[in-house]
Amino acid sequence: MVLIRCFLLLVFLLINQFVQAKENNFQFSFESKIDTLEILSDSLIDAPNDFQKINSNKNYKRILKEVLNDSLSIFYDFSRIKNLSVITAPDRQFRVYTWTLILGKDKYDYFGFTQYQRKIKRGLFGPKKIENIVFELNNKSSSIGDDELVKLNKDKWLGCIYYNVIAAPKKKDKTFLLIGWDGHSYSSTKKIIETVKFSNKGEPFFGHMIIRFDITHGTKAEPRFQNKSRIIFEYNGNVTMHCNFNMNLNMVVFDHLAPSNPVLASVKRVYAPDFTYDGLAYEKKSWTYKKDIDVRNKSDVKAIKWKPKDAENRKLETIIPLRK
Repeated sequence: MVLIRCFLLLVFLLINQFVQAKENNFQFSFESKIDTLEILSDSLIDAPNDFQKINSNKNYKRILKEVLNDSLSIFYDFSRIKNLSVITAPDRQFRVYTWTLILGKDKYDYFGFTQYQRKIKRGLFGPKKIENIVFELNNKSSSIGDDELVKLNKDKWLGCIYYNVIAAPKKKDKTFLLIGWDGHSYSSTKKIIETVKFSNKGEPFFGHMIIRFDITHGTKAEPRFQNKSRIIFEYNGNVTMHCNFNMNLNMVVFDHLAPSNPVLASVKRVYAPDFTYDGLAYEKKSWTYKKDIDVRNKSDVKAIKWKPKDAENRKLETIIPLRK
């Protein structure tokens, strides 16, 4: 019996090594296009004028879509490509690709694609195949503004760079949270907690009212909750706001923002973290606002800082451009 177990273990290890070797040596058919995207990504950042940036972005977008139309691209590591943020659902059913283009002194435009995969059957007794569905996201931030209630879709998208995707703890709940960054303007920056759900046809729909937020937060008034589609934080462009999922606390944790002077409460560009934390905890199919989260002595506090998994070897400024 012991010999049989040892033999099976040996076979398993050999198979595992063989699979890893195959993966390491595997060549994707679109590698040459990745080389082109890598070159174009430099142009998006370093081109001497807006005309060249816009022209490079057209080619960048076209080639990236060609790559994403290959179903195997959902397994590809895009870390070579600067300025491209890739977030992947925990079950790898979908990915969201976003990037920014800076025009003029401080005008941010955003672009993106969603990639969704599902298994479908060929006939009644036929084998299953993977259907790969790609949609382009069209930035309409200027018309959406700070609307935290409106429902959005691929043709009307609140543009930003997404850096994390959070699944609901309940497997049956297929609505996800997306956390994103928006350079917005010279004087202020935004962080966005968005909600998204995909249809059976792989189309993304944003703005599901599953966030229960206290609209009196930051005041001494009694809590008053309202269901929201998203949360938009705006703050001074020269400071950093932390907003991410904290695995130790099992909730979204973010800096509490406060104005530098209470008299300026309506001026978002003077807001900054006040060294306290608030959060969102999953309760009964909703993400509910929690005030004054205690993050002391938690080893994962540093993980609140933005660092996407697909950007291990890249510097932060290549994905979120720093102000000059």
